[in-house]
Amino acid sequence: MATVRRQREKVRHFAERIGSRVTLTEMETAFLSTLEARTVSYARHQSVVRAGDPAEGAFVLQSGWVMSYSQFPTGARQVRRLHFPGDLVAMPSVLLERHAEDVETLCDATLAPFDKRLLGGLFRHPRLAAIMFMFAQLERITSGDRLCSVARLPAKARMAFLLIDILDRLRSVDARTGSSVHMHLTREQMGDFTGMTPVHASRMWSELLAERAIRCDGAVVTILDEPRLRRLSGYRSLDLDFRWLESVDAGPSRPHDGLAWRS
Repeated sequence: MATVRRQREKVRHFAERIGSRVTLTEMETAFLSTLEARTVSYARHQSVVRAGDPAEGAFVLQSGWVMSYSQFPTGARQVRRLHFPGDLVAMPSVLLERHAEDVETLCDATLAPFDKRLLGGLFRHPRLAAIMFMFAQLERITSGDRLCSVARLPAKARMAFLLIDILDRLRSVDARTGSSVHMHLTREQMGDFTGMTPVHASRMWSELLAERAIRCDGAVVTILDEPRLRRLSGYRSLDLDFRWLESVDAGPSRPHDGLAWRS
């Protein structure tokens, strides 16, 4: 449990997320640092932005968990995406005048807000712009997979999809992540993510516990049978292919002289 707590509290920068896969130049790192020049601490369940607020910028999530969601006139809520340390938050609204979705913390969190006008400087670094494009397309694919799961999979398979999605995305940020995570979602929020009522979500959770697919020790959830949950959910892990970027210049920091890609 102590290991899970240390991983949860570690600050993750967006540059770390990219730097784990790509060797960044000093100027690329300096540019990404400008996005995190200022940090703001948020309490659990605190609103970060509301749909309809002026979309003046976005955020880098440095610690904690955050969710983006849509609130319907009926009072129902659908969680659109979970965000973990090292993620960019509220980026889909950058191209709009007003935010398209609500963003709220799931636990105490630290975010670095940045003015969206800073992103204009991204295009002086073509390789970074291409990498941001890749992350946007990856998010598009994973969001589509989740939409398909909510629309077509049985309830228990949807719950399995949620658990594997959390585990895989935490591992993509921190390779040391094992099979245990500190769960910051309530049953109601799990239902909002999977398209179930809280009662139905609790029933599916209880079945996974009874089947020894998962174990709970307080707020720490351990995946005991990961292969079964992957089969049940049909979850696919996606590996980014950086090879197509080898002809893209790093930008003004240096001429193109071959790129160092981490394996």
